[in-house]
Amino acid sequence: MSGEDKSLKAALDALKKTQRLENDAQASAHEGGSQKKTRQASPGFAFAPVASLWERATRRADAVWNGWLRPVTRFLTPITKRIISFYRWTFRSLAYKGPKNARVFSRKRAGVAVAALAVFTVIAPFLLVQEIIPAISRTIYDAGMLATMKEDKLYLGRAELINPDRQLYQVMGCRDIKGCDGGDNTTYYRLRDNVILDIKYWTTRFEPYDPAEIAGAMVSELNDCSIRYYGRRSKALGWYPYIVSASCKPVLAG
Repeated sequence: MSGEDKSLKAALDALKKTQRLENDAQASAHEGGSQKKTRQASPGFAFAPVASLWERATRRADAVWNGWLRPVTRFLTPITKRIISFYRWTFRSLAYKGPKNARVFSRKRAGVAVAALAVFTVIAPFLLVQEIIPAISRTIYDAGMLATMKEDKLYLGRAELINPDRQLYQVMGCRDIKGCDGGDNTTYYRLRDNVILDIKYWTTRFEPYDPAEIAGAMVSELNDCSIRYYGRRSKALGWYPYIVSASCKPVLAG
């Protein structure tokens, strides 16, 4: 083969190689475009607006929680930290067994711990709302109102126990013996247990304050009494005056 033929063959080979490279590039570009379309049509791409909306919503909630509600969160954060610490401590105390320096996790004890904490989580809010908060509120109210104690002379009826669980009594009172027939001439008074008076009686008399003893002074259907009480009657707010002590004598009929 002459030198001229060799040069021609080399040129043809180079041309074929160039065309092959161009075809490969076009195929790669076409394949990349197909993959891009496939990604755009994938389910993940369909959920992109939802993810974006969720991200914006969480950012907004975080701004509200740490911005407008900052005074509330400052109050709640120490409480929530203590609650979380209590749950952690309780779970670790119940779920692990063995010596202090070599405690071992127990699945059985962990199950008991989870069940106990679940029951506590259900019961605790009920007790808090129904018992603890009202008791604290009554104690704070009594502590403030006992400083405004008043004395009065009234005609009182027989005290009735209206709530045995709380030792709550109610009695009707009036100022004029001729008007003790109900209606606007009468006011309802109440007697109940009192934590502040309990403390006072234990420290001064070595006995608890007992509203049943005060109610026992009203033995007749109508009694002439000297009482000490605090508070006032408000039908709109559901307030009652509370009798703390009473000295009574029955009023004879006729």
